[in-house]
Amino acid sequence: MFFVFNKRKINSYLISIGTVIVLFTISMIANNGINNVIATSAKSVKSNLIYKVETQRKKVAISINCSENAENISGIIDSLSKMKAKATFYITGEWAQKYPDEVKKIINNGNEIGNLSYHYTNLKKKKKEEIREEISKCTEQIEKITNKKITTFRAPYGEIDNTIVEEAKAQNLLTVQWNIDSLDYNGLNSEEMCERINDGLMPGSIILLHNTGKYTNNSIEDIIHNLQQQQYEVCTVSELISFQDEN
Repeated sequence: MFFVFNKRKINSYLISIGTVIVLFTISMIANNGINNVIATSAKSVKSNLIYKVETQRKKVAISINCSENAENISGIIDSLSKMKAKATFYITGEWAQKYPDEVKKIINNGNEIGNLSYHYTNLKKKKKEEIREEISKCTEQIEKITNKKITTFRAPYGEIDNTIVEEAKAQNLLTVQWNIDSLDYNGLNSEEMCERINDGLMPGSIILLHNTGKYTNNSIEDIIHNLQQQQYEVCTVSELISFQDEN
């Protein structure tokens, strides 16, 4: 009886271990799209993908995606200047070509521009050669207008995988995501966006906004004021990265 009991117990253990191995294998297969490049801080900049910057300094970056119209750009830029803050505008090459004056105004007011691909399209559905062209063509278009070197890239919809990140890296571009999504595109008002931002706020945060958000233009000053009230300095993504901790 003792032998039978232990034999059953051993079989049970073996089944459990086998189940764990199977589940682990499935998990690895399901996540192989980006398992070698994800980094959650600028400490791992060598992997070329960040969501926030590891720093003890109370600095954050506002990043604004622009891919449709430019109706609110002037208002947002003026609000940034009024609040003595800067932002990084991620724009598509197509948008830059259509609105060159707005592109120049972004730069002339001390803000930064990043690459958002030439078309606002899901790059994960593109071939490697198409991804390369989307990124390079956007950089060329922006640099032709601004005479400023582009250093950061963001994939449309935030959709990334190894191929996309490595293609950006090959073009000397750091892929930048965000750790706070304002959800302005869902119609959140100023108070709701500030509350959402505060929930995830920490030194080194990168905040996502869109110039086409229903209330973004009218809320940008409140958002910045909310950050400044908590002693945060609002800067560009590249400036924020420069403040990363060494250790």
